[in-house]
Amino acid sequence: MSSKVYEKLPLSLDQQVILLKERGLLLPGNDEEKLRYYLSNVNYYHLSIYFKFFQHEDIFTPGTTFSEVLSVYIFDNKLRLLMMELLERLEKSLKCRIVTTLTSETGHSHCHLNPDIYRDSEHARAKIFKIYREEVEKNERETSIYHYRKKYDSPESPPFWATIELLAFGQTVKLFKTLNVHNRNLVSNTFGIDETLLSNWMHGLSIIRNHCAHHSRLWNRDLTVILKIPKKDKTYFVDNKRLYNQFLVLQILLNNVNPDSSWFERLTSLLSEYDIQPKNMGFPDDWETRLLKIIEA
Repeated sequence: MSSKVYEKLPLSLDQQVILLKERGLLLPGNDEEKLRYYLSNVNYYHLSIYFKFFQHEDIFTPGTTFSEVLSVYIFDNKLRLLMMELLERLEKSLKCRIVTTLTSETGHSHCHLNPDIYRDSEHARAKIFKIYREEVEKNERETSIYHYRKKYDSPESPPFWATIELLAFGQTVKLFKTLNVHNRNLVSNTFGIDETLLSNWMHGLSIIRNHCAHHSRLWNRDLTVILKIPKKDKTYFVDNKRLYNQFLVLQILLNNVNPDSSWFERLTSLLSEYDIQPKNMGFPDDWETRLLKIIEA
């Protein structure tokens, strides 16, 4: 089997600008100045993800200006910030509900160390215990951990409400999935949905959280996790892998967590400000009507 060797050479800033011009990118007014700024501070490779939408076989659609590309890029940045804000609120709520539910159910501050609250899988339990241990070790100097260790010798792990604060969103989702069905249902009931839905939705949203944290594109992205659709709301969902269903799920959860959120108005304002076509994110033509019905449900 023959192997291919990567032989592309790095290009200077001037060479990058020339290449984009040769491929048909127009730079009217001060577009070249803006292009050079972004190539110097963002990276050609990162911007190329947005260039591709305006290209066919590396050639730009006739008439494409850098300002058009930049508009999408800035919109995507602001979309990620909006998503991060919503996901942070949701992550905090999930952690709080897991802790409140399980400590109330067990009456124990360190219930996360009790194997009985988890699934029968010894492998799954070992993985979550390993996460607890590693996160506590990494955060020894955190005020809560430092004071706990200074004052108490046993248990070695801090109480559940301190330990869970150290977990990332994705780790919190793993914790939830490792709980036994009874406890998953107890937590899910506080959101008013079934545990299979909450598990799937939180998994999908944690992937979005990772994209946001790593400055990855959200706009027009095909997502890897297919969200499960609740029967009572199935008419509001669409059959695609893009962002619309994620927003729908977020709103269903926010109806319980933060019913007064203004994210819908902020999203419509962003779409209007940057002249973005919602269909590129998988939004149906009547997306505003569908979301408003969910918001008002």
